Amino acid sequence: MVIKMKEYNLNELLKYYFGYDMLKPMQEEIVNNVLDGFDTIGLLPTGFGKSITFQLPALMLDGITIVITPLIALMQDQVMNLKKKAIKAEFINSLLTIEEQDIIYNKLKNNKIKILYVSAERLLSNKFLNEIKDLKIDFLVCDEAHTLLWSEDFRKALGKIPEFLKKLKKRPKMLALTATATPLTTKKICELLDLNNPKIVVGDCDRENIFYNITKTNNKDRDLYFYIKDKENIHGLIYCITIKNVVHVYNYLKDKNIKILMYHGNLTSDEKKNVLELYKKHLVDVIVCTNAFGMGVDIPDIRYVIEYDIPQSIEDFLQQSGRASRDGKYAEALVLFNINDIKMNEYFIDNIENDEKSDKEIRLIKKDRYDKLDKVCKLFLGSKCVHKSISEYFNIKYKGTCKMCSNCVKKKYNI
Repeated sequence: MVIKMKEYNLNELLKYYFGYDMLKPMQEEIVNNVLDGFDTIGLLPTGFGKSITFQLPALMLDGITIVITPLIALMQDQVMNLKKKAIKAEFINSLLTIEEQDIIYNKLKNNKIKILYVSAERLLSNKFLNEIKDLKIDFLVCDEAHTLLWSEDFRKALGKIPEFLKKLKKRPKMLALTATATPLTTKKICELLDLNNPKIVVGDCDRENIFYNITKTNNKDRDLYFYIKDKENIHGLIYCITIKNVVHVYNYLKDKNIKILMYHGNLTSDEKKNVLELYKKHLVDVIVCTNAFGMGVDIPDIRYVIEYDIPQSIEDFLQQSGRASRDGKYAEALVLFNINDIKMNEYFIDNIENDEKSDKEIRLIKKDRYDKLDKVCKLFLGSKCVHKSISEYFNIKYKGTCKMCSNCVKKKYNI
């Protein structure tokens, strides 16, 4: 049964489709900003419920909501969950045939879709623009908005969203959502989306249920195995920067009879889907992956996240570690820090290329990446409370008393 949205108010729709009696205060603030017509940026921690802040107003608006998301797996997962709620949602991506895409375009024209998920690259397609330019597009959402900065090197389409907006008959309401953004990143998001004096809603980024364990090591494989060997039937993630390291860790732990699978950008869509399904069903304990895994994946009982390679920024660290225990229970984030990791990160920065950027712009991008790398290294090499340092990095006053990081507690917690 699908109800007629206009006959119900916001709270009734919230209860009917999502099962909640009320929104959290910051969710409500974002939803009200959108419905009042303000461009908005929502900075809410992982597991807080960002998706509902655009899915709910999408049901209230007359026209179509377009959601820009960076990963196919993310859009597939969200559309599947919306359909289970009888919400009219679809995605268009490269996995669909031309015939399947045409079916969706026809649904759009016949008012049979409320929420459409696409990648930024899809917005550059003349076919897509011709099909939707005469439709009523009321709302455009950029989910995982921190990925807009990928436009600086390998996802250039993420920097061209304003070009798409100018081709529409009317500029839609705009919302950008992410779990991690410094004031500088927030400023860049505003510029990359061409937002008009946006309302900015900032949540507390600190995940007080996560114990941060920073371990300096000269033997990552040994320490990794020692940590993971007794965690059978416990969900965990291991993050690596390169596919080469993903394969290495996978082979190393598999040979030691750890129930492990790997997930990276070179897998097919079916292979990725299979890995995710086996993981959700607890048929595998741990996934070793690149940052291709995790965004928007709603698995509440991941109890530990391991950084095999140091992440490229504190933002990346918080994104990845934040995938632990979305249910709020105790979790651990283990960093295996080796000084040689810095050289690998520096190599990636030195080799940034973008033929659409000037030499000056490339130098500024590299400087920004080096600054972020410097800060993440200082975080892992320092002796200051990790929770407090992360909060201060995002310009948020730390209100806790910690005892949940290896700098404040000498005893090494273990699940």
